[in-house]
Amino acid sequence: MKIKKVEDSKTVMTELVLSSHVNGSGRLFGGQLMAWMDIAGAICARRHCQCTVVTASATDLNFYLPAVPNDLIVITSEIESVGNTSMKVRITVEVEEFSKRETRRKKTCSALFTYVAIDENGVKHTVPRLKK
Repeated sequence: MKIKKVEDSKTVMTELVLSSHVNGSGRLFGGQLMAWMDIAGAICARRHCQCTVVTASATDLNFYLPAVPNDLIVITSEIESVGNTSMKVRITVEVEEFSKRETRRKKTCSALFTYVAIDENGVKHTVPRLKK
């Protein structure tokens, strides 16, 4: 079976918070952020196993800081571990704030998503081992 490194599937995705993404208090809606995280995590898992993946769970979801319109959201996803047909993907979210003098990133959210690899018939598919 093929062995892959974490770097082989690492995914970084950037989104711009628009007014259509915020809740009634003017902050990024948590459900929108979770959807972006799920996309970034699925891309990472798919890169690892080279087949279709489905989301099995999202755990350890923690929100630390809010994001507001015009903030950039930087989502990083990396394979943390693999099973026979599943992959745990660590997802970290940062808000990129701009000022006239510098650009700063602050951790705003993190979670652990689990994906299962499936074939074209929806049957679980084995995944490559992980070299750390």
